[in-house]
Amino acid sequence: MVVALVIIVATVIWGLKGIASLSAIFINNDLGDVGDIELKPTPPIISDIPEATYSAQVRITGFAQPGIEVILYMNGARLAQKLTSDSGTFEFVGVPIAEGENVVYAYSQASNELLSEKSKEYIIVLDTTKPNVTLQSPSDGKIFRGQSERIVNFEGVVNEYGSRVFIGERMAILTPEGKFSLPYQLVEGDQEIQIRVVDKAGNEEISAIKLRWEP
Repeated sequence: MVVALVIIVATVIWGLKGIASLSAIFINNDLGDVGDIELKPTPPIISDIPEATYSAQVRITGFAQPGIEVILYMNGARLAQKLTSDSGTFEFVGVPIAEGENVVYAYSQASNELLSEKSKEYIIVLDTTKPNVTLQSPSDGKIFRGQSERIVNFEGVVNEYGSRVFIGERMAILTPEGKFSLPYQLVEGDQEIQIRVVDKAGNEEISAIKLRWEP
């Protein structure tokens, strides 16, 4: 309402030329206000981070705007800060983590110290406990005879779901309960068969049983 009255008065007193000058003042003021707004940087994107590991130190990499600071947080505490490269990449090496779950996220920070929104959160599990496999059959030292017993079924259960079980060079498929069943063909005579289990963190446990097959 006030602006309209000003324009009417300007028309009466200064004419159309006055209106144009007054309009320019309003437009310049509006642009000046927009120019004063400082935009936040975009959040960084963490692209390479392990889900689980047996190492107490990890490497974290990702992308953000070129020439901007990336601030890394671990379990709610500010941990480290890195300047991105000209291509917008960043890398944190030797990042320490604690036993169990570790929550990781980051912020971008511009030169004017404006912070971005928080990046996506990631969880890294530090697991230093080796997995365990219980072999239910066959029993160690058992002797098999004849063609009908040449193929032996290895059955067992793993204490950590998501682990991988290898009987010799063959990988068994686990059920949701961590159980497995894998047929294995024996060779003639005495043989030692390796049983290897590897969990998601990379912890490995190796055992073996001795079997004998006679034609």
